Amino acid sequence: MLLTFVSLLTTAAAPEETELLNRAVNGDREAFGEIARTYEKRVFRVARRMCSCDDDAWDITQEAFMRAMKAMGKFNTDYRFFTWMYRIVTNTAINHSRARSRRSEVEFDESYGTSGVTAVADTAVAEMDKDLLVTAVQNAVERLSPPLRAVFVLRVDQELSYEEIAESLNIALGTVMSRLNRARAAVKAFVTAELGGEL
Repeated sequence: MLLTFVSLLTTAAAPEETELLNRAVNGDREAFGEIARTYEKRVFRVARRMCSCDDDAWDITQEAFMRAMKAMGKFNTDYRFFTWMYRIVTNTAINHSRARSRRSEVEFDESYGTSGVTAVADTAVAEMDKDLLVTAVQNAVERLSPPLRAVFVLRVDQELSYEEIAESLNIALGTVMSRLNRARAAVKAFVTAELGGEL
């Protein structure tokens, strides 16, 4: 089990990516730019799930890459870049969320709703109107506190393992499981109340 966990963290990147990472760690901005282009869409998706609109998600994505570029000299190339980057983008999104004085209306795409439905719904819900359910799940996720939302999004949307989430957020594995259970319970309770039924 420990060997599996360690191999998850130390799985070598492709030789081209390893070369780029080594160059970026040594201050090569062009190499970092190539890495950023490779991960931009994945990072944006994480940011988008953590905030309420595309504009904010792009701001968070850019800020996260700027923070990563500044800290690149500290990156350990023995570990996966995406795990390190997800930690940065998630923390940036949480900070952004805390800084906002008011929240704007949620604009999630259809794919997230479907993922969230899978995570919180059972077969009894399958017959309900999916549009109502998707909207209820989206609203529930938006209401989660940033720490719960981060774990929920990384697990449900990004499909990271518990170990990868723990590494990304720099929290204990037990904390990941606890937060995920609390997030799922909160989403289920909100959706149940919203739809006036039982899940």
